[in-house]
Amino acid sequence: MRVIPFTIVLACMAVAGCGRSGVHLADCVDTRIGVIDRRASNCVIGPQLPYGSINPSPQTHKGGTDGYNPEYPIDGFGQLHVSGTGWSTYGHFLVSPQTGLDVSTSGHGSVHSGDVTRPYYYRTELDRYGIGVEIAPSHYSAIYRLTYPASDSSSVVFDASQSIAADIMPEIHGKVLESSASIDPESRTISMSIRFSGGWPGGPYWLYLAGEYDTPAVETGVWKGDRVIPGGTEISFPGDGEHLGAYCRFSTAEGQQVKLKVAISFTGIEKARELLENEIPHWNFDKVVKQGRDIWDAKLGSIEVEPVSEEDRTVFCSAFYRALTLARDRSEDNSKWESDLPFWDDNYAFWDTFRTAYPLLTLVDEPAMRDNLLALIDRYRHNGCVYDGFVAGIDRPGEQGGNDVDHVIVDAYLKGVRGVDWDAAYEIVRHNAMERRIGHHKKNETEGCFSRYKELGWIPECVMSSSQTLEFAYNDYSAALMAKGLGHEDDCRLLMERSRKWVNLWNPDLESHGYRGFIDARKEDGSFSFIDPVRYGGFWSSPFYEASSWTYSYYVPHDMDRLIELMGGAEKFAERLEYGFRKRLTQYVNEPGFLTPRAFVHAGRVDLSSYWVHQIMEKGFDLKGYPGNDDTGSMGSWFVFSSIGFFPNAGQDYYYLNAPLFTRSRIRLPDGHILTITSNASEDNVYIASCKIDGREWNSPFILHRDLVSAHTIEFTLSDVPTEWGGGHRQPEL
Repeated sequence: MRVIPFTIVLACMAVAGCGRSGVHLADCVDTRIGVIDRRASNCVIGPQLPYGSINPSPQTHKGGTDGYNPEYPIDGFGQLHVSGTGWSTYGHFLVSPQTGLDVSTSGHGSVHSGDVTRPYYYRTELDRYGIGVEIAPSHYSAIYRLTYPASDSSSVVFDASQSIAADIMPEIHGKVLESSASIDPESRTISMSIRFSGGWPGGPYWLYLAGEYDTPAVETGVWKGDRVIPGGTEISFPGDGEHLGAYCRFSTAEGQQVKLKVAISFTGIEKARELLENEIPHWNFDKVVKQGRDIWDAKLGSIEVEPVSEEDRTVFCSAFYRALTLARDRSEDNSKWESDLPFWDDNYAFWDTFRTAYPLLTLVDEPAMRDNLLALIDRYRHNGCVYDGFVAGIDRPGEQGGNDVDHVIVDAYLKGVRGVDWDAAYEIVRHNAMERRIGHHKKNETEGCFSRYKELGWIPECVMSSSQTLEFAYNDYSAALMAKGLGHEDDCRLLMERSRKWVNLWNPDLESHGYRGFIDARKEDGSFSFIDPVRYGGFWSSPFYEASSWTYSYYVPHDMDRLIELMGGAEKFAERLEYGFRKRLTQYVNEPGFLTPRAFVHAGRVDLSSYWVHQIMEKGFDLKGYPGNDDTGSMGSWFVFSSIGFFPNAGQDYYYLNAPLFTRSRIRLPDGHILTITSNASEDNVYIASCKIDGREWNSPFILHRDLVSAHTIEFTLSDVPTEWGGGHRQPEL
């Protein structure tokens, strides 16, 4: 195989560590993690900037929700993807470098080698053609550097009709409604557009691309299906199942480089051209690489760690990277309304991200968190509601859980994010509490079951009735905390009372594996359904969503003392929770179970909490991937929090402490000061023996946000045997 002298590759491969002198934090990230595993992490391998709008990445046959399977030939490079999800969209505007000209959807794939994967840079060798492909993104745009062999038929094929939801995962039933492509050999510009329906947002959206190439072409043209039109400049058709696009062909010497730069926009072609000109007005590929690396160094520098092993370092930096990619800041490309406020898109979705991803933003990137909140306020003013999902500027009414934007807002409010009109933000929360809590699923709307929540305090048996009852109850609790803080006492009393009615679904006679008492489904007449607590709830089909009653029976983040009482006291509670973990009955690696390892703390067993947190980190996170879907940074941020030694109960104002994975972590907090966390971490030291905060003994396993962010040092002394540290402490009163 011919070796191409990519100087940037040598620089990347010289990396020895993170955060040390002369070494770039961004080079500690390996974007293959979550891509090359077989655990459905579903992460995107291609690069993007923090919260960036564009995300170029390779696409292949059987590429799954992220569009890419490393075991298959690369067909080309799409310009926008969603990472870590269990359902998909995007994957548009395929760029396919070739020698020869194959416009088919399946005949031009190439095996590849020599991959270099960084947040700011991607490189691979297309072995079939001997073409080196390098990509570096800006925020809305990206630049490609293509290194060709000696050939009279070096080409780039542009596919305007490509999508993940129609081509790579046809089971999603995505559909191209319209597409177009044009090419101008005089100005060396390309334009493409697509109107697409399907994927997570459902409803149709437009996406546009504007591009330029730097080398005169010996031939350009357009194509549709298998028909090539040399010299053609425009082609457009309503979607009819055939792909269409443009192409350009070059005569290249050995090692000759052709550069291509593109930008995407949801507003229009002219907007895409404006964004491209603003961001990459030159052809200096290495300059874009350096800018991207510097941006990532700054973002990732908000947490620096000293790990026990280099593997832990790479896993941490890569997980932190995932947490800083979505949602997407499209404030310069708001295609929906005119506004001076930020516009953040691809909330995919709050049910996933409220638990860990947004609390991490509050801690390490308050400006981004503030802008997200301002965007939510603006969205509410224009759309009249803020739903759980918002992708391609389209609301997704069907929600997986409760009205979980409430937790995003309340968590930030309680933690004092600055620069937000909290009265305006409370309008969203109050609207959900008083006008919604009704579910938005066609089957449920027909049955009318969700309308009973506010009347009964629980939802009669139907799709997701039990899991959403629990989530609505927690929504009400979070909303009550914000109402109290803003002086809305009547709202607070009503919502606090509603938040406790989850007990209506507690069936004291439901039994499983020798334990009695579980969350159940309840029929319209009030009788219990006696659902098997082991039964996995699946997707949109059961009273429990994506987990069983063994997991959801612990999902009462606001009322753990009452739950412990119902389960027979602290000792019995801890015993059955550990039994559930050991027998794999209780799930802890999907969103409904994110807090289950922390439930031990409420029963006085901090040692068991720390043990299971470390078990999950050790067995679920490695150089290949995560325990399951990353879900746009949710799993990555779970690891970030757990590894540095504390974890949020999102929607409330406190964290759980656990034995950290690192000997030292340095966290740059919103007010600018540094929190340093130290420990005698080792593979065996997974229990807390003692803790000091700013030199003072700290015996509680809980810490309020205000105490955390005002601290300068947290010193853990860890043990390799269980201790009684932290037992007997109740959660903070909020």
